[in-house]
Amino acid sequence: MRNHLPALALLLLGLMLLSACGLPVAPASTATPTAQPSLQGTLPPTAAPTVVPTLVPTLVPTRWPTVRPTATPTPLPTPTPVPYGVIARQHLVDLSEGIGRREPGSPEEAMAGRYVAAQFAAYGYATQVQAFIFFYWDGIERGSANVIAVKPGESPREIIVGAHYDSTGPGKGADDNASGVAVMLEVASRLRDVQTPYTIRFIAFGAEEVGLDGSHYYVGQMDDAAIRNTVGMINLDSLVAGEIPYVYGDAGEGMLRDWLVARAEELGLEVDTRTAPQLDGPDGTPCDCADYDAFQEVGIPFAYFEANNWSLAQDEWAVWHTANDTLVYLEATRPGRVDKHLATFAQLLYDVLVYYR
Repeated sequence: MRNHLPALALLLLGLMLLSACGLPVAPASTATPTAQPSLQGTLPPTAAPTVVPTLVPTLVPTRWPTVRPTATPTPLPTPTPVPYGVIARQHLVDLSEGIGRREPGSPEEAMAGRYVAAQFAAYGYATQVQAFIFFYWDGIERGSANVIAVKPGESPREIIVGAHYDSTGPGKGADDNASGVAVMLEVASRLRDVQTPYTIRFIAFGAEEVGLDGSHYYVGQMDDAAIRNTVGMINLDSLVAGEIPYVYGDAGEGMLRDWLVARAEELGLEVDTRTAPQLDGPDGTPCDCADYDAFQEVGIPFAYFEANNWSLAQDEWAVWHTANDTLVYLEATRPGRVDKHLATFAQLLYDVLVYYR
């Protein structure tokens, strides 16, 4: 290894001499700084920069796979509307065959009242039972009830739809009057989700066969405001035994009867009619023969559905209050009539409650 110490010593000595002597340093400048321009005053506006939108490229697939169905798709089935009268027929069977005779004040009448209340409840209606006392033919007090369900409408004014659920005589009350109750229940079921112009009050009357007791009791509980609030009353009684479907009632423009007759003509339904005076006796005495009577007495307009044949003596087709008032007899002697009349009256009742104003 070579010794470099002498060279290093000489280098250090030179550096020390330079440091001791010092190097000349330039003096700091004393010149007055140049004044900066004032920032006060109006500056010329600067043009806004042009903003160039960013373009988002459209993505187009270059190659879509071809999809071929392996089988023809099955179309979804279209719900088939239930024909008018089908629901009513089942109620007619339940009342006349399932329960049978329903004498006023009897356990069977009470069973029928509970059946009607249960149907209203099943359709979503709040149901009220209006109990009352009446005198039977033997002069002994008995109990019955009106079963009431209300469907609110666009107007608080009401149309009352009524049918009695009791029967009398040795038959099963299929025509008189399971048929009327059956049509009322079918239409109540169809209207549960339908907006109606008027509020509808469905009433199944008890003890009609004694002296129209249920309907007279109901009207007797109405005050003047309730009477004025009632647009009209539609009564359903004995709809399937007679040959000709009838709509009776007060005549005149805007009356329920006239509207129903015109509607039946539009629909091509075979319906005949009589006015309220034509139902009365030859001397003008009110008929007092069905539940519309109590409403007529206080000035409420009415329409009355019934099947009859005024050109025949009653004994030629008699069913009311006889052993013939059964579904079996009616089907055997009047094939097809029960279903046809149930359909006619159900459609007319539905239409008047939905479209009459």
